[in-house]
This record gives sequence, structure tokens and C-alpha cells, in this order.
Amino acid sequence: MYIVTRERELAKARALSGALAIAERAGWRIDRSVLIIPPPFRNYLHIAAAELLLVPSIEPSRGDLDTVGRGTRIARCDALVVKASSAGHRTIYCAVGEWQRHGTVWHHARRLWLSRSNEAWLVPDPAEPDESDAIFRLSPGRLRPMRPARLSATDGGCDLAPGLARADAFLAAVWGDR
Repeated sequence: MYIVTRERELAKARALSGALAIAERAGWRIDRSVLIIPPPFRNYLHIAAAELLLVPSIEPSRGDLDTVGRGTRIARCDALVVKASSAGHRTIYCAVGEWQRHGTVWHHARRLWLSRSNEAWLVPDPAEPDESDAIFRLSPGRLRPMRPARLSATDGGCDLAPGLARADAFLAAVWGDR
């Protein structure tokens, strides 16, 4: 059981608004007309065109991924879990779950990255070790893993810092921090 605190409620609001900002940036429409998953998963946002469950969350980092994984198996679609940072630098951290017949494959520790032309991507957080260097372009349609070489050389190529700073400034504006 969790004690409801102001900080917890603010974290939930940041996670939800961050998830909605990602959906808008990607051009996704949340489908509220079809309930494809049972009640325990109904707080997940379904994006039919992207075959995706968008999950704003403040639960422990990887602890809730088993629950989300069950949701992906039931819905037979991918998942994007969005968590707002709870301390220090304000940003969002994402986990991308690719639904496959044998189970959900997770790409942890992704951060929003914006190109100079405002193309949005999810890239590995440089501060976190990860098992995969896959990146994901946020655009209409399904999330598909790509290699970092897809990032434009004019946007710094392998130097992720400028794009992460642009994304954090975007999120600050969404959250009213600037």
C-alpha cells in the first residue's frame, strides 16, 4: 500500500503528461473506443495504429514490467512505459517492450531525444548501462528498433547530449518548469 503524498501525485501527473507529450510528438491517437484488455490494465493508454500500450508509471523501475508484460501478451501489442524522474534533473525514462510470441523483449533506460528539426527518438540513456543500443523513432506507426547510425550526423551523430538537452527543454515546457 502506498501513502498518497503531494510528491507522489506530482510524479503521477508528470508521468502522464510526459506520456501524452510523447504521443502527441509521435502523431499517435489514443483509442478509447475499444477495451482490448481486462480491468487490471485499463489505466494503460491504447494506441491502435501503433499497436502499442502507452503506460505512464511511477512504480519501481523494473518491478512493474512483469505486469506490463502480461498486458502486452493479452493485448498482443508492444508497450512504452514512461516514468518521470523523481529526484534531481527532471526528465523522463522509458522502457520499450516489443511483444513477441515467446515473450516481451524489453529495451530499458531510454530517454527522449530531439533532433534539430524536432524529430523525436528514444535513445539509450548515456548514464545507464543497457543490454541494447537500439533506438526508436517516434512517428506514426509501430515502434521498431533501429541502430544509432540512423541519427543524423548533422545532429551530432553519437553525441547525444544536445538532443537530450532539447528534449529536456521540451519536457520542462510541458511541465511548466520554464
